[in-house]
Amino acid sequence: MGLHVFWPASAVLTLFVVGVIMILLKFGPRICKTRHVPFPSDEEWEEKAYSREMSVSIA
Repeated sequence: MGLHVFWPASAVLTLFVVGVIMILLKFGPRICKTRHVPFPSDEEWEEKAYSREMSVSIA
């Protein structure tokens, strides 16, 4: 009896573990409540980047 008997079970287990890791990476802060303050969204970053007044002083 060789490895060929166990590869389907190990493949399913590997896919399950990889799936759990991917779900935790994507939804981990919401599921586990690990972060109290979420990262700003892309729109908030753009607003901060373009909302500053530009001033030029020639010395």
